[in-house]
Amino acid sequence: MMQTNNPTQEHGAEQAAALRRLWRAQIAEATRIRRVVADNYLLTPAHLLSPCRVAVRAEARQVAMWLMRTRLTWPLPTRNRAFPCVRIGRLLGHRDHSTVLHGVSVIAARLTSGRGEDASLRQMVRAIGATLDATYEGEDVPRQRAA
Repeated sequence: MMQTNNPTQEHGAEQAAALRRLWRAQIAEATRIRRVVADNYLLTPAHLLSPCRVAVRAEARQVAMWLMRTRLTWPLPTRNRAFPCVRIGRLLGHRDHSTVLHGVSVIAARLTSGRGEDASLRQMVRAIGATLDATYEGEDVPRQRAA
């Protein structure tokens, strides 16, 4: 490997390495979201990746899309810091970005509606959020909150 004395190139390499670390952390968190959603819906993570359109699996997949879109941030400086729908689609069985946009909008609408039949969805999303907030990645150990 060629050594450079140019601080600009070294800074660029450090910045690229930091972006790769952030990206890996986001992918790990997206994988954890997928696992927690599958567990709460009594499915396997593979069910969320499958092309199956059974209502329970489709709803679980849409909840995972919504959680990834709202909880994850894109580490690159862009106008919109939300995690890109293209990436979410790839993480959930290579789905098109328009499918992700539709899934996110369906869950967002159902969460804000006052309809009684959506109460179980709101309760499920709260439970999944609490699980994600309370555990470390890959473990069932409660997080230590900073005082």
